[in-house]
Amino acid sequence: MKTHNSQIATSDASAEICRLLREQQSFLILTHYRPDGDAIGSQLALAILLKNLGKKVEAWNDDDVPAKFRFLPRVTMICRPPSDPQDFDVVVAIDCSIQPRLGSGLERVRSRKHFINIDHHVSNEKFAEINWVVPEATASGQIIHQLIQRGGFQLTRDIAICLFTAISTDTGSFMFANTTAESLRVAADLVEKGVDVGEISRHVYESYPYARMQLLQRTLADLKLVERNRVAYFWVTNEMYERSGAKREDTEGLIDYARSIDGVVVAVLFEELTEPGKIRVSFRSKHPKVDVNSIARHFGGGGHREASGARIAGQPRDVEQRVLEAIHAALKEAAL
Repeated sequence: MKTHNSQIATSDASAEICRLLREQQSFLILTHYRPDGDAIGSQLALAILLKNLGKKVEAWNDDDVPAKFRFLPRVTMICRPPSDPQDFDVVVAIDCSIQPRLGSGLERVRSRKHFINIDHHVSNEKFAEINWVVPEATASGQIIHQLIQRGGFQLTRDIAICLFTAISTDTGSFMFANTTAESLRVAADLVEKGVDVGEISRHVYESYPYARMQLLQRTLADLKLVERNRVAYFWVTNEMYERSGAKREDTEGLIDYARSIDGVVVAVLFEELTEPGKIRVSFRSKHPKVDVNSIARHFGGGGHREASGARIAGQPRDVEQRVLEAIHAALKEAAL
C-alpha cells in the first residue's frame, strides 16, 4: 500500500482536514472493531457529511452495527471490508487509539494519498499522517461537531442525530465524570438542529433484547467484591453467551452495574473471546486518584482515565489474578 510518513501537528490538523474534505474526492472512514455508540455515530456523521458534499464515500467495520444503533440515519453505509483492495484519496480513522483496532479495513486499501486520525483517547498513538487528537473532548463525536463548525459545513438533522448518539453514549447519557460544559453546549446545539432526545434514548437505552437480560442475570450471579469492597468484578464466559443466546455486542453497559455499587472504586469486566487464549478486560473508575487508563496500558490497552480496556493473552484465572494485582497496586499508590 502506498503511504506517506510525514506528520502534521495536532495544532494544525483541523485546518488541513477541512481542506482535504473539500478538495479530495474519494474517502474511506474506519473505526474500531466491536464499535460503540461514539464510533458508529462519529463514523456515520462524517460519512453523511462527505456524501452531502458529493464525495465518493466508503465506511467499513469488521463487525456489524449493534442492533440498538441501526435506527441511525444512513446506517446501511457501514459495511464489512470487501475482499478486493480499493484505492482512496483519503483514509480516516475515527475513535481509535491504536492502529491494529481498525481491523482488516486497512489491509483492503491498495493505495491512499492521505491518512487522518481523529480521536479523543489520551492513549492515542498518533499513527497517521494527520493526527487530530483532543483528549479533553468527551467523545469523538464532539470533535466531528467542531470540525463541522471550523469548516463551515452544513450540520443537517441526520448528522446531528448521529453526533448526539455519539456524545450521549460516551458520557453515559451525560452522567459520567467526563461530561463537560462544552459537551452539554454541543448537545444543546444538536437538539436545536432537530434531535429527538426521547427517541434516541428509547433506541439506545430502552430497547435491549431479552437475551441480554438473561446474560446480565448470569454475570451478576458471579459478581465478586474484593479489596474491602472497593473493587467489583465479574466474568462473561463463552458458556454464558451460549446459554443466554446473547451476542457479543450485548456486553456494552454491563460493567456499569458493577460500577454503580456504593463504595466501589474500580469495576472490571472479564470477557472470554472466541480467539483462544485471549481475554477482553474492561475497566471503570469512580475515583479521580485511580487512573484505569494507566492500568490498561500496562496490559497493552488504553482508553480514558475513567474508562479503559485491554485484550490480554493468558488463561482466564491467570489473567484475572494479574489484573487484580495491578488494581491493588493502583489503589495502594492512591492511598485508598
